[in-house]
Amino acid sequence: MKKYQAGNRVTGVINNITDLGIFVTLPNRHSGLVHHSDFGNNWPRERRQYKIGQEVRVVVLHVNKGRFSLSISRVNDPELIDHDNQFSDVKPANFDQILNKTAKDAKEEIEKLKQALTEN
Repeated sequence: MKKYQAGNRVTGVINNITDLGIFVTLPNRHSGLVHHSDFGNNWPRERRQYKIGQEVRVVVLHVNKGRFSLSISRVNDPELIDHDNQFSDVKPANFDQILNKTAKDAKEEIEKLKQALTEN
């Protein structure tokens, strides 16, 4: 079972929308709350854009005694480092080089898999 920590980006499913905020079920039966303050003064308008059952990308802000504080507005916040992301520690100057290597490695792996499929 995955142990979540602050900074993890996760796709979850909205299971309830209340005046308090949006309750999201994460993989492995965890759930958390995107508090209405995440939307600032726009909460009354913003809440209408979300539906129960909708997938939503969130970032874990805090975990306390099994309770998850989540954010939608801060998913792209570079200050919240996701330690599960292989690119978190990459310096901007090296990003292109590492991304190209990752893409090249992925293409090679796909070719190997295609080869193995055609041989069987």
